[in-house]
Amino acid sequence: MRQVISILIFVLAAATWAAPAEKSHWAWQPLKRPAVPKSSSHANPIDAFVLQRLRQSGLGFAPEADRRILIRRLTFNLTGLPPSPREINAFVTDTSPKAYEKLVNRLLASPAYGEHWAQHWLDLARFAETDGFEHDKVRPNSWRYRDWVIKALNDDLPYNQFVQLQIAGDQLRPDDPQSAIATGFLLAGQDMPDINLLSERRHMVLNEMTATVGSAFLGLTLGCAQCHDHKYDPITQKEFYQMRAFFESDLQLKEQKTGKLTARVMQRGKPISTHRMIRGDFRRPGEIVRADYPAVANHSGIHPKRGERRELAAWITRADNALALRVAANRIWLQHFGRPLATPEDFGTQGRPPTHPALLDWLATELPRRKWSLKAMHRLIVTS
Repeated sequence: MRQVISILIFVLAAATWAAPAEKSHWAWQPLKRPAVPKSSSHANPIDAFVLQRLRQSGLGFAPEADRRILIRRLTFNLTGLPPSPREINAFVTDTSPKAYEKLVNRLLASPAYGEHWAQHWLDLARFAETDGFEHDKVRPNSWRYRDWVIKALNDDLPYNQFVQLQIAGDQLRPDDPQSAIATGFLLAGQDMPDINLLSERRHMVLNEMTATVGSAFLGLTLGCAQCHDHKYDPITQKEFYQMRAFFESDLQLKEQKTGKLTARVMQRGKPISTHRMIRGDFRRPGEIVRADYPAVANHSGIHPKRGERRELAAWITRADNALALRVAANRIWLQHFGRPLATPEDFGTQGRPPTHPALLDWLATELPRRKWSLKAMHRLIVTS
């Protein structure tokens, strides 16, 4: 009897808590562009937002660094490398009013820029050149995805396309082999090719893929819902498998004649039934579900028609996808300063709220305004 009462109390408390959390949590709110605080002495809007926050604590900006320190900071930040003595001397002796802007543009145009910033993205994409687990087999072609990321960043591929191609490049550009390589993002996670049951391996790969897309692009801990409704955020187990349904028919695990499972590919497969797995057990399929987006992040109210990955890619990169834009802006800030404006991997109720909410939302709205250019966002930040 006590157990029954405890369960009822827990359910009622959870229901009471979940309703306001779903409505009021900052990350779930539609995105509105904040007005830039008035600041007569600072032309860069970022400075105005930061100064407003500093003044609330009785603080102001630190003095500007000298040129030798400045070029070292900037060069490490944009390329991960130290400046050469010749580069330092050239910058220190450059008396033109646009010396700093010229330095920024030169570093952004350097091949080292893409190599350095790709490291951040590859970590997020859980990139590795081996499968992981106990066998940890080498992936001989993994470098292709790594090089694609580097080139995309150096070419300043717009961020919305950068995301879309990694989710559905083979569907969006079926005649372009490089776009198919971009979908290496989906398959960069750990794998166990020697597992006994193909169905279990497929279940594990799909769940990992779904959880990664949720955390990387939406800042949601979707993986928590593969076995049960999320305990802290308004994400149901059904919604987890609705997200997984976008990848279900396209994941084909090949089995060689030797009986060993060795290769895996994404390809256009025949539609198959997608089930909610009871308690996350691949042997216990429950109700059939259709591909759809998490309701808490779907302010547009649209739903996929065919349940294809390209629809998911288009939805994530909509200019009104508040959650995805906030997550992207926060990651850019984190990679520049080493400290995020909000918890990067968890925009849910267990993450830290943003230290500068107006600045975060302004940056989020600025990305599509600058034609989704990451280099334009970097230039904006480092010239503040």
